[in-house]
Amino acid sequence: MYKQLQANVLAIQFEDRNIQKLLTTTGAKRAILYKQLTPRVDVGANILINVTATELNLGTGGWDIVCGVDPGVDWQTDENNGHIMKGRYTPFQHSVLAIESQESQYHDQFTKPFSLQGSKVWLAELHSMVPLFYFVSQQIKRDSKCCVIFDDQAALALSISDQLRSLHQEERFYSISVGQAFGGQFEATTIASALQYAKLILDADFILISVGPGVVGTGTRFGFSGMIMSHWSHTVSALEGIPIWIPRLSLADSRDRHQGLSHHTLTPLCQFTFKRAILPIPFLDEEQRDRIEGQLNQYRPFQAEHDIYFAEEDLVSELITDALAKATLPIQTMGRKYEDDPLFFSAVAEAIRFAEG
Repeated sequence: MYKQLQANVLAIQFEDRNIQKLLTTTGAKRAILYKQLTPRVDVGANILINVTATELNLGTGGWDIVCGVDPGVDWQTDENNGHIMKGRYTPFQHSVLAIESQESQYHDQFTKPFSLQGSKVWLAELHSMVPLFYFVSQQIKRDSKCCVIFDDQAALALSISDQLRSLHQEERFYSISVGQAFGGQFEATTIASALQYAKLILDADFILISVGPGVVGTGTRFGFSGMIMSHWSHTVSALEGIPIWIPRLSLADSRDRHQGLSHHTLTPLCQFTFKRAILPIPFLDEEQRDRIEGQLNQYRPFQAEHDIYFAEEDLVSELITDALAKATLPIQTMGRKYEDDPLFFSAVAEAIRFAEG
């Protein structure tokens, strides 16, 4: 299914160098315009909007997407001297200057051997983990550099994320978009190249691999975006780094598959990851710990003997509280705040604390 409508712009709700948020006359009556793909508009403009996701009431909906301006105009974005295409062979294909491409000043760096040499790299399935990771990392290690590598398993246009646009204002935060994702501060073609740039050029203290908003799930064993985490883990291991999985934990999620330790962590880690990885688990009471151990045992034997550590005491609650106080925007997951689902937040913080402890 694909559906587009004509609409009129009633108001510009928000605008920066990357996007416009528009109030419109039809569809969801609000639409996002990506300036990298479509010329900006003024109030009263006639536009074409993609309403497919909002018509289907999907989580990736909520906003229609501007896909054309009427009447059409000759238009181009600033030259960036890059030739790597994103959105390839779609109406929105466009070129970017990738960090490893021949036009890049860093090209020669990527022709040399590279190893992570025991460096830690964290893996996060959900976009909501990203801002919490950054602000907790700043509590654990003041003035540290944090680089987040965004794969293309969710949002491709990363400027959709209010959190990411806010994080880009932080002096110690860096982003690299990989594959078909675009809109990071730097663009890369592969996870391996992004890791090399984060380590050698940015000299990041914390490196996290994650995604933008809008992950896919189908309620099946293998049909979800988080399966890509095994690939991330293998890439880190192949480069002699240490992959640290942030577990997706919740006692508040109403869906059985996400209760306790989500199968979105269990399946890719236990069944599809063939090199040893680290899984830190935050402090749990006895009943909760028994439940998580039972879930893990259902997947044994694993494909590799992963290092699973259970915290013996709560050392992250204060870190989380301080981090949330520093955050520019409220941090939630699936609409839940820290007080609604503390285990989810504790899992992110414990993964950092454990590795840095």
